[in-house]
Amino acid sequence: MEFILEEQGFKTLSTPEPENLSEIIPFKPDLILLDEFINNSPGHRLCKKIKQVDDLKNIPVIILSTANDIEMIATECNANDYISKPFNVSDMIDKVMRLVNHLPLAY
Repeated sequence: MEFILEEQGFKTLSTPEPENLSEIIPFKPDLILLDEFINNSPGHRLCKKIKQVDDLKNIPVIILSTANDIEMIATECNANDYISKPFNVSDMIDKVMRLVNHLPLAY
């Protein structure tokens, strides 16, 4: 993901599982991509935390997962969108671009 996004001109910050969300805030992300199956805790838990932090709550979040219920997971944690794995790279880039540019998503 990092390589793909950097090829598209994005500056990325990758972290396997942030201990503290304060390490993300100085990066000032335009978008956060979360895998549902992070090391020790599900991505949706981190998404819920992100949506409660004043400096991060308005940043779009996309959850990625192989889970069959990813749409429900994304809805429950207030993620802005989801991507089912495996995914088409151009579809992923399109979703990222739409959210970064504040355009409506095309489902």
